[in-house]
Amino acid sequence: MSYSDEAASPPLSAREPNKKALTRLEKEERFWGWIMILPLLAGLVIFYFTPFFQNVFYSFTDLGEFQIWTTISLDNYINLFSDDEFRSAIVNTLAYVFICVPVITVLSLLLAMGLNQAIRGQWLFRTLLFLPAVTMPAAIAMVWQWLMNRNFGLLNQILAYFDIPAIGWLSDPDIVRLSASLVIIWSAIALKMIILLAGLQGIPKQIYEAMSLDGISKLRGFWSITLPLMIPTLFFVLVISFIETLQIFDVVYLLFGSSSMVDDQTMTIAYLFYKYAFIYHEKGYASAIAVVIFVITMVLTLLQIWIGKRLKAQ
Repeated sequence: MSYSDEAASPPLSAREPNKKALTRLEKEERFWGWIMILPLLAGLVIFYFTPFFQNVFYSFTDLGEFQIWTTISLDNYINLFSDDEFRSAIVNTLAYVFICVPVITVLSLLLAMGLNQAIRGQWLFRTLLFLPAVTMPAAIAMVWQWLMNRNFGLLNQILAYFDIPAIGWLSDPDIVRLSASLVIIWSAIALKMIILLAGLQGIPKQIYEAMSLDGISKLRGFWSITLPLMIPTLFFVLVISFIETLQIFDVVYLLFGSSSMVDDQTMTIAYLFYKYAFIYHEKGYASAIAVVIFVITMVLTLLQIWIGKRLKAQ
């Protein structure tokens, strides 16, 4: 490089980006910002991270009823993956996922689209459809137990009116999984519907006005405009529905009880964890089940997110 080039080039300090020093006000804002989120961080550490890592540790021990452990080994995991009851719980849980998640997503979208229209009595329909989201699981289970009772349940009374034999909704091994899926769908659909309704209302009305002026039908507009714009919201609903169904416990427990004759067809992974932790008091084994639930949920959720990003990129 010649002397003229060196003279023409700006000094190194001038080429570097100017790093603005923080003012006293900015430092105070940052300090008080950390102070404000400190309770949240403390709560996360105390109530989430500490129990999680404690649970992971206990999964390698023989922790029992009196919180005493003597050995550290992989026995819990070895026994878990050779346990027929655990394999049945995996199959049942995945069955609930593959039955419930698509139905919840599709029905939530259809209901949200219906409520997004200017119809008379819209507030009443919204209230009625949102009721399952604010109803306690125990109340939901009691209502459905009455509806599905083999002897005097409303569903069998309707079937009897058409001379159809009564169905053991809560006792027939071939039916119980569908019965539980029906209750799961009914109780989960309301919140997903509200989320999708918010997404639909976030689409600018000018797009639909332009579609109408161009003579595009509503069906074609749904596939070419509404659905592509709703993909992020739909995918969010899909992921949370998947996680909720994968960890389902309350509906199955309250519908069938802890001593059901159809455990092999209804047992979920979360229910199996409860059984070993609070009935058998084998807390080390139960901790291993909890870790497996976490791993399965994390892996499948990350897979869904990866697939969603690939679809969005296309």
